[in-house]
Amino acid sequence: MSGGQTTVPGVQTFIPEKFWPGDRSEGVTQHHKAEIEVGTPFEIAEDVFLLRLPLPFALNHINVYLIREGNGWVLIDCGVNTSKARDIWEATIKKLGPLNRIIATHHHPDHIGLAGWLADKFDILVLMTEGELEVVGRYSDPDRDIVAERSPLWCEHGLSAEQAVQLLDKMPRYTKLVTPLQNDRLQLIDTTKVMSVGERRFKPIVGRGHCPEHLSLLDETGEILVGGYQVLPKITPNIAVWPGGDLNPLLSYFVTLQPFLEISPATLLLPSHHQPLYGTAARARQIYAHHDARLRALLDTCDRAMNACELIPAWFGRPLREEEMGFGLGEMIAHLNYLEVEGYLVSRLTESGVRTFEKS
Repeated sequence: MSGGQTTVPGVQTFIPEKFWPGDRSEGVTQHHKAEIEVGTPFEIAEDVFLLRLPLPFALNHINVYLIREGNGWVLIDCGVNTSKARDIWEATIKKLGPLNRIIATHHHPDHIGLAGWLADKFDILVLMTEGELEVVGRYSDPDRDIVAERSPLWCEHGLSAEQAVQLLDKMPRYTKLVTPLQNDRLQLIDTTKVMSVGERRFKPIVGRGHCPEHLSLLDETGEILVGGYQVLPKITPNIAVWPGGDLNPLLSYFVTLQPFLEISPATLLLPSHHQPLYGTAARARQIYAHHDARLRALLDTCDRAMNACELIPAWFGRPLREEEMGFGLGEMIAHLNYLEVEGYLVSRLTESGVRTFEKS
């Protein structure tokens, strides 16, 4: 979902003041003017290179970052396992030199897909937070189909069994895009301590909602913030309910977005997708405003007892195609659950096992 929307003074808001305090205007952001090309490392800050890798999804790229450390590099995130990405890595390594270690912001395939391959290639460790380590193998496990595991949740929220089968055929399968990571390659990050990476020292910032324990890294000098997926310049992170996960991820996201409101306007945000940005705090306010507007729109749309699938067309304003439906349904459930916890909606299971929501 994209872009922020301005809130109107004096109009009821759906995000409590304790999460989104003070001035609720959006603020100003400014994109970095770098011309970034897929496959070409770009020095975005001193001894910090941005490498853009291709992705075989609607979101067709990821930014990963290399920070110089001695005669080698510390890599933050690494892209998915495709021949194109591996070719780019071979050329990049030949040009820049070896990797010393890998830091993963979180466990999703575009962030750790090639971590196993690169770790084995250089005999190095992959560092992750505790929450991400607990789920790191879920996408590479050949005995699991993570997408198929979502079918019961989809059906509970209004998708028919036939539609669920059709959606499964359209959703990407991730196993082949994630190289296995051996347990002895993994190392826990202590998020209570400053991390030294090359000549820089970073303060970890933990984010939740998009994943169990996302890692962002704020340079102690305030020059750069490796934001990962938690704050994005052009789109908002997908905050969705998944089987066995956080049932109120939107609340978790609102809580852990707060530290980004304190980031200096002069700090350069290095995101996982799209263009680096100045004005992280302003962007965080935009994201709060966006979700506040979406919650209002959802409550307005829910004018009778309705399930999530019934609400999707009006809420998104367009049909959702292929994998968008899977992600969009998870996001819809997250917003509905938030409104129910906050007391705006109540839900019940019908005799057919479908969950409906209506105003309380």
